[in-house]
Amino acid sequence: MFKKLIVTILTFSLLLTSAISAFAYVDELWGVPFLAYGASLSESQLEEIHAIFNLDSGRDFDAVSVDGNDLVYFLGRGNPNSTMLSSVLITHRDVGTGVEVDILTPDYITRVTATQYATAMITAGVTDALVEVAAPSAVSGEAALAGIYKAFSERGVELDEDRMAVAQEQLEIISSIAYYHDDNDDFDSYVLDQAVIEIQSELADHYQTTGELATAEEIQAIVADILENNNLEDVLTSDQIQRLRGFAGSFQLTDAINSQDFRNQLSNLGDRIGNLIGDLNVDRGTLATWWDNVVSWFRNLFN
Repeated sequence: MFKKLIVTILTFSLLLTSAISAFAYVDELWGVPFLAYGASLSESQLEEIHAIFNLDSGRDFDAVSVDGNDLVYFLGRGNPNSTMLSSVLITHRDVGTGVEVDILTPDYITRVTATQYATAMITAGVTDALVEVAAPSAVSGEAALAGIYKAFSERGVELDEDRMAVAQEQLEIISSIAYYHDDNDDFDSYVLDQAVIEIQSELADHYQTTGELATAEEIQAIVADILENNNLEDVLTSDQIQRLRGFAGSFQLTDAINSQDFRNQLSNLGDRIGNLIGDLNVDRGTLATWWDNVVSWFRNLFN
């Protein structure tokens, strides 16, 4: 409980400033913020979404609905008849700002975290954007990427299909691993996110240095070293590690492997996650000291 409370508080404080600054921001290319809302929303639910995004107070925005056909088109999988409730509000940002995600209804987005969205978006080719995610009731949140991609398409930014497919693979793998270890005190989803970023960065560095893709043996060594450095080698299952190797192999076949934009966006996000992990470690240390003091006080009381 303490672990989840700390993560929630720190994530909120990290993104609050960005969300406030986005309120008054208008991009000269994109114009006003862009809302991609679930086509299955009722009229009252759509009004609720508008209120959550603070769009019911005269704020200018453009909008498009996202249905099951978009899910199949942009993600290459899914059911055209899917119920679509997740909604996203995208504000394009200045070059170099990076990709930031704020989940405004964390109790209703049950499967995907903000950093998992961000890493997948960067893999898909999204750059310099603030993306706010919300739903009126509990959903997994995995289909929200379709809304993000459709919004970019509506604004004339066509993302690479191969990169979008690998991004979806990445999101499914990371979110499923995090969900599996949700009650494991030795696991931290932010550390996994950081490890995946390091894997992608290492593969990009390898390609830039050698001009060649990493072999299966090299991928295995890269993944093993990074998991060990992040104290995850004994936490993840062998199947989960194998899935990460498979993702690494798929990722390096996309043109992200040789994209400076990708490297810049990934580095920006990695720095923010690293700072967040550092803050969490400090708070965990403080919490542990406090708890030790409480235990010691009770022991002295009854001795």
